[in-house]
Amino acid sequence: MFRVPEVDSKEAKDMLEKDNVILLDVRTPQEHAQIRIPNSTLVPLDELRFAFKDLPKDKTYIVYCRSGERSAFATYFLRQMGYQAYNLAGGIMFWPYEKETGLNPIR
Repeated sequence: MFRVPEVDSKEAKDMLEKDNVILLDVRTPQEHAQIRIPNSTLVPLDELRFAFKDLPKDKTYIVYCRSGERSAFATYFLRQMGYQAYNLAGGIMFWPYEKETGLNPIR
C-alpha cells in the first residue's frame, strides 16, 4: 500500500480557514447528498481521472471519503498529477465538526 500525506480533523479545519484550500469529497453523489462536510466540492473518485483537469493547480486540496481509503487513492493520484493534496485521516467518520445533511446543518 502506498503512503500519502495526511492531515487530521483539527489540522484540516485550520487549513480550511485559508482561501486557497479546497475540501474535495470523492464519495458518490448519493453519499454526498446524505451527509457532507460544509463547503466541500464533490468529484466522485470514478470521475476524478477526467475531472482533475478542471481543478485549479494553485489550490491546496484536502480530500475525504467515508473512512479515508478512497481519498488516499485520490490524494495519491492528485499528487502524481502535480497537485498539492492531503488525505483527511479517517474521512468524514472522524470529522467532529459541523456536517450537513440535505439542507439542514447538524453538529
